[in-house]
Amino acid sequence: ITGIHNFGVFLEILPGAEDGSTPGLEGLCHVSELHVERVRNCEGFINSMNTDHLEVVYLGKNKKGQHQLSRKAVLESRGVEPRNNNRGGGSRGPRQNDEKPSSALKMSKEEIDVIAQAIEGVSDI
Repeated sequence: ITGIHNFGVFLEILPGAEDGSTPGLEGLCHVSELHVERVRNCEGFINSMNTDHLEVVYLGKNKKGQHQLSRKAVLESRGVEPRNNNRGGGSRGPRQNDEKPSSALKMSKEEIDVIAQAIEGVSDI
């Protein structure tokens, strides 16, 4: 990770020369491509993962020639799905009678560890 901004995270995808004579190749993982669910705070989300490396997929170049990356595609390929498939934003009202509670989420061990660490941090306060 080389930079965290409101709009996404810059990642070095090809290192530059060790002596600094040539820069590495960077790409952007847009905030919408960080997770299968909405990420509201890039910095908080990345810091909660406690890592400086992300596994991403190269999507190609955009019209400006910038390299586009996706962590969301990696998660989707592993079967991680959003908790609520209603992508329209939906209401937070009571559940309809025909809806059933969702079963356990499909999450990677890394995501479960991040959540466990966050919970432990809260109980320490």
